[in-house]
Amino acid sequence: MNNSTILAQKYPSTWLKIIVVSLLILGIFFRFSHLGQKIYWFDETFTSLAISGHTLAEVKEEVFNHESVIPITTLDQYQHLNPERGIADTMNYLITSDPQHPPLYYVMARLWVQIFGDSPTEIRSLSALISLLIFPCVYWLCIELFNSPIVAWVALGLIAISPLEIFFAQEARQYGLWMVIILLSSASLLRAMRKETILSWGIYSLTLTLGLYTHLFMILVAIAQGVYILVNPQFRNLKTLRNYLLAGIGAFLFFLPWLIILINNIHTALQLNLLWSESIINNPFERIALFFIRGSRTFFDINLASDNWLIKNISLEGPIVSTIILIVLSFCFILYLLYFWTKNNSKGILFVGILGTIPFLCLLICDLLFGGSLAIHPRYTLPLYLSLQIAVAYICSYHIFRENSKTKGLWAVILSGFIIAGMISSVTFFNAQSWWTEVRGSYFIKMAQTMNENEQPLLISENCNICIGASLTLSRRLDSKAHLLTIPLNEPVTFPLNYSNVFFVDRDSNLLHQLQQDTSYSLTLIDPSIGFWVIKKKST
Repeated sequence: MNNSTILAQKYPSTWLKIIVVSLLILGIFFRFSHLGQKIYWFDETFTSLAISGHTLAEVKEEVFNHESVIPITTLDQYQHLNPERGIADTMNYLITSDPQHPPLYYVMARLWVQIFGDSPTEIRSLSALISLLIFPCVYWLCIELFNSPIVAWVALGLIAISPLEIFFAQEARQYGLWMVIILLSSASLLRAMRKETILSWGIYSLTLTLGLYTHLFMILVAIAQGVYILVNPQFRNLKTLRNYLLAGIGAFLFFLPWLIILINNIHTALQLNLLWSESIINNPFERIALFFIRGSRTFFDINLASDNWLIKNISLEGPIVSTIILIVLSFCFILYLLYFWTKNNSKGILFVGILGTIPFLCLLICDLLFGGSLAIHPRYTLPLYLSLQIAVAYICSYHIFRENSKTKGLWAVILSGFIIAGMISSVTFFNAQSWWTEVRGSYFIKMAQTMNENEQPLLISENCNICIGASLTLSRRLDSKAHLLTIPLNEPVTFPLNYSNVFFVDRDSNLLHQLQQDTSYSLTLIDPSIGFWVIKKKST
């Protein structure tokens, strides 16, 4: 009798159900609470830009392509629903400005805000609602994998209070929807392999199509699922492989229209992606440390400072010590996962291992070949994190609920530790105004507070994608008294004389060099982490 059979013969006890239901209630509360409290950050402003129906080219031409001073409220039209523009305009934004993001989530968001409104709370409520679908999907997948209600219930409890899931449940982006589809697609594949009917394979093909129209990296998930079919002796036959290929071809054909759009606009997609794919880590040891840190953040995340800063400033101080401990514990636990994987004959563990490692290794190889950093960004490696959560649920269930288990007490403590860590993380997230994954979100909050303290603040912005995103982010937190000076990219600037407090965000550009060489102005660096400067006219 194998391990899966042992667990399948057991049913969740009442005390386990009470604990998990309590965690589910807490998880739902944390997903829907304080939706408007956290900064509506860089990426989310582009979601609102897509919803508005304006394109990035329009924003550049109408606002940022001329040297002029305008009220900061001028940017509001690019952050709110325009009744004169519809879904076709949202699609046009994605095609011309952001083709690497397929349209499913953004079309859903456009329809959502037409009914419920377009404030941060109202837009994010769509993601929060979608995130609830992760519960039935992970339950179904665990049943298909292990045929064990106990594992399914434990997985529900862990995912309910996971800081990873709660964060993406409150972000106006497509990543929460992608997690749901990853789980749904995997469960439907296992069902199709078990049933071998046209309907079951058709459902799997549909989930693949939905996944591709949500995130391009769904193709990596499909590849991992194909690898599982090839290496699993139970399903290594021509019929299953043929059905998988037919389902994949069907999904590819349905996705072909957007693929053609992506190819025709590949230059735009690559240009935008370079902003995030450039390598921020050159030392391989730092990259390994980041992997373990971010793996641990799946279960325990109290919004510590930037991972890179922690790695490069290791000393025997509070948060650094805790980070080192997390790295060591994560390393030991992943080693045990690998050991358990090799010793366990469960097809479920095999599937979970392949689902997590294949997409991650593809991204890692891409980073090593081209110098990128895709494999260390959580939003790109969600299959790995979901697999880790399911693996932890299974291993803890195996040791705690298996008869005659000699390590039942130890693993009960470990599972309790995961639950307590998740609850602490959820409370921390509940009280936060920004999260570490929102790149420099806390800095934007400080910048807006500094500018609002001035009588007549003026923000300078060049005509580049990062500057536009920063301006849109700040515009949501600045008082109406603030103004924006827009200038063409790398053009000299002339400051209006009636503004005594001038601010801009810059690290290294022609504008910064011009100001540093102009002796009539004094520059003060307020925040070196992002390059936030204040400019003052020298008295003559």
